[in-house]
Amino acid sequence: MYINSEKITQIVIRTLDKPVSYDLFENFIRKSPFIRQIAFIGKGIFDSPDFTKILDLCRLKSIALIFGEMARNVPIEIVDAMVRAGNIIAVNIHDGDPNINNMIELKNKYQMPVPEVNAIIQTEPRTPQDSLSESSYAFYNLADDKNNIPCWNLLYEPMIEFNGSLLGCWANPDKKHPINAFELGMESALNKSPFINMIKMLKSGKINTKCPCARCPVFASLVWDNSTIDIYTRTQK
Repeated sequence: MYINSEKITQIVIRTLDKPVSYDLFENFIRKSPFIRQIAFIGKGIFDSPDFTKILDLCRLKSIALIFGEMARNVPIEIVDAMVRAGNIIAVNIHDGDPNINNMIELKNKYQMPVPEVNAIIQTEPRTPQDSLSESSYAFYNLADDKNNIPCWNLLYEPMIEFNGSLLGCWANPDKKHPINAFELGMESALNKSPFINMIKMLKSGKINTKCPCARCPVFASLVWDNSTIDIYTRTQK
């Protein structure tokens, strides 16, 4: 089994508490030329001392960016750089944070159509599990279609931890996954045996206790209870 990385154009990098190392990130981008969009989930990305370098690299590589949660009171020079970058699609900012007004004013000043500024009304701390939605997981029902894996994210928008660990999706309980995508690049990471075994298990429905997916409650419900859930279908272009 071989996974073609050319199909992987979107990824998610989780930075809930930690920043991303620029050197590791640059290595990953260099080895993963098909990446066209990155969503940074969590405010930790703004703690990186090389945040503007990350913006510049993505702009030069024509990579669109989404920020799932902007840290409060980001310095105005950082907000300015984000607006002028021109490759940021959307930014989610906590309601009442001055970053909202600053970003909108700068967008008007530079007459920039992006980024879209979204206010986060929910301000209480939430766990990843609490924030999951149908579109976050996009599960297929294994009982209905054995040719599809139940987790759309794994092959079309895989999640990577801030340090490069290839998680696959939010539900992965093994936060120190043995595959480091930042070091290997996306193609090599996806084709490492632990990840291939995850895909094989999801396609077959046969439990492999070495795979983190074996401990996913939603996967377990599909396999053991034959549960019916809403199916989220991705239309491939």
